[in-house]
Amino acid sequence: MTASASGPVLIGATGGSGTRAIREALVAVGFFMGTTVNHAGDLRHAPPVLDRLINPVLEQTGSLDYQLEDLPDALVATGLDGLRGVAAKVLEEGSQPTLWGWKNPRMMFVLPFLAEALPGLRFIHVVRDGRDIALSDNRQQIDRHFAARYGHPAPDEPDALALAAIRFWSETNLEALACGEALLGERYHLLRLEDATAPDSPALAELLRQLHPVIDADSLAAAQQAVAHRPGHGRWRDLPADSLAALEEAGRPGLARFGYL
Repeated sequence: MTASASGPVLIGATGGSGTRAIREALVAVGFFMGTTVNHAGDLRHAPPVLDRLINPVLEQTGSLDYQLEDLPDALVATGLDGLRGVAAKVLEEGSQPTLWGWKNPRMMFVLPFLAEALPGLRFIHVVRDGRDIALSDNRQQIDRHFAARYGHPAPDEPDALALAAIRFWSETNLEALACGEALLGERYHLLRLEDATAPDSPALAELLRQLHPVIDADSLAAAQQAVAHRPGHGRWRDLPADSLAALEEAGRPGLARFGYL
């Protein structure tokens, strides 16, 4: 990181939580969020580092709330060097921007590495109703990391998979919350997608002003427009009552903590 650049703003979440929309909102108010990205705006420099880190961490700790001291020195060194390298590539792409960062949902799995590697970073933890997440077709994190965390693969049968998915959602998001608050303090920002996308909610504008105090009204309006019309909210309401009850029981800790019950 150079003297001209502040700490990055990173975005992470369970897959399917709407991080693309939040990235677009940051771009609308002047943040450089990388150019080497996929169709969803995920930074392509990040996955090779994350693929080397996440499963070994989960196999050893079974949690997203861990300490680097609990991990092998070689793994820690690999992770820190890799994440610093990712940051350097983004800064180079943006010609040393002052307002910068990137998004990849899986960044929430490596918060202890981020806190050590990138002093001054801010982290936006996007949360979406776990009942919607459990019914989503986005299974990438389940496919990649469920077995490493729990010691067995996720079930194939749809109803059982939905219950496993909401358990995964609840536990990982609660752990990321605890870890983010402990390590980052006021530089950790929890944002519910439903609040960010509600046109009458101040949540998005308040967050953006914390990250970038000088924002004009037109940029804020563009940011709000970037998160409008997100599909899939409330798909869980179509479930039969008994299936919904089972889903809510499986995800109750997270659903309650994040205000969905």
